[in-house]
Amino acid sequence: MPKKLLREHSVAISMKRLDETRLADQEGAVSAWTAPIWNIGKLNLNGRVYTEDLAKRLVAENKATIAYDSHNHDYGNAYNEVVAVAKNPRIEGDQLWVDIYMVDESYSTKVEAIHKAGVGIGVSSVGYGETDKDGVVNAKTYELLRYLDFVVDPANETHAVPGKNGKENDSVQDHESDKVLPEGSKEPSEEIKERIEIHKRLEALDNKEKTDE
Repeated sequence: MPKKLLREHSVAISMKRLDETRLADQEGAVSAWTAPIWNIGKLNLNGRVYTEDLAKRLVAENKATIAYDSHNHDYGNAYNEVVAVAKNPRIEGDQLWVDIYMVDESYSTKVEAIHKAGVGIGVSSVGYGETDKDGVVNAKTYELLRYLDFVVDPANETHAVPGKNGKENDSVQDHESDKVLPEGSKEPSEEIKERIEIHKRLEALDNKEKTDE
């Protein structure tokens, strides 16, 4: 099965603003935030599961990536549309988090105003990957492109925030043709809905068994 470009959206109600002293961690940054990008081991609204093994691999690799406003970038667009740098991946609880350093002052001001108004800030990871029949992303062959782009509608149901920690959605691009497929509506397909429902029931059963022990 050929790799596809996996885009996972996260809405960051919990995207947090970091203390100004953290700006020293990234020269040229105008504000620092943090957010979760994946819910580890849980089926998202795009029918994909990011495993702990994959999260640990990304933490060990410890890359820094650029971040765009949205996924809509044609070949030829380079750094002019970059709004942030994402780095410092880490696992907190059952989520993969990264720090976000804004390098575009006007964009930073806009995001902060939106966040202060109580609107969730969506983030979406981007990477080439393969999935099995259950939607589990192959931890050995996944290729990270960007920890996140800023989006409006997320699939991991996570959000971003200022402080010490932050959180979400997906679309798929065909790797062979490089033709971007629509990100998909907020309403998942019936097949994915059914898979998510089964996943939730199994998770609830597992939690009940642990409680009864």
